Amino acid sequence: MTSAAFPWKNGRPPHLPCGPGDIAKNVLTPGDPDRVSLLADMLEDVTDFGRKREFAVITGTYEGQRLTICSTGIGGPSTEIALVELAMLGAKRVVRIGGMSALVAGYATGSFVAVDRAIGDTGTARTYRAAGGEAKASPAIVTGLINAAADLGLTCRSGMVASTDSYYFGQDRRYRPVDDGRDLAGAFIEGFQAQGAIGVEMESEIIMTVGSAIGLETGCLLGIHGNRATDEWLDDYEATQRNLLRIAGRAFSKQ
Repeated sequence: MTSAAFPWKNGRPPHLPCGPGDIAKNVLTPGDPDRVSLLADMLEDVTDFGRKREFAVITGTYEGQRLTICSTGIGGPSTEIALVELAMLGAKRVVRIGGMSALVAGYATGSFVAVDRAIGDTGTARTYRAAGGEAKASPAIVTGLINAAADLGLTCRSGMVASTDSYYFGQDRRYRPVDDGRDLAGAFIEGFQAQGAIGVEMESEIIMTVGSAIGLETGCLLGIHGNRATDEWLDDYEATQRNLLRIAGRAFSKQ
């Protein structure tokens, strides 16, 4: 009988649509499952394992290295599920590739950040801090991402981001159709800036805290989709998404 405490069956996890031997040691984790299919044509010898809920998974090769891309969905709970099941299927190094809003005026949309650590108090990260997890990236992965971006002629800085469980209220976005004056104007963003965060997003704290608790090397490479200091927004970010793969894939191929 399948165990409620470990609901795997025949070596297959209850959530990811894959099984033994399907996952490479190096994994990229975008949030959006549609980005998995977007990036598939950049890999060779691709096997598509399909999609289950928010989790889409493919494995192929990039610059001669076997590489898996697995979507996590948005936020902590689904990201934790993906990380734990990926690790149990053989993943060793995981890099989140996704978007963030910059909190510094000089950070242009379309440029990149290799996250070295994260602040925040997301529920999932709080749970894994009790298991010894820390929201710090692997230094080797951070260095590899920055060097890979330089090789490709792309701008990539390192820095600390803030992660939040909330996209609207917790990031000072209007959460009603009409601004009636009751919204918190800058309360959360200003707090993140005061702590030294250069950007805000929703998964980096989880990736690094959960990863460190369960023995993964982790990092986060983020494309700047918006800038809250200047109110700029990048409407078409397909090129940014493809460059995330180019940078992270190059970093993996050199490690």
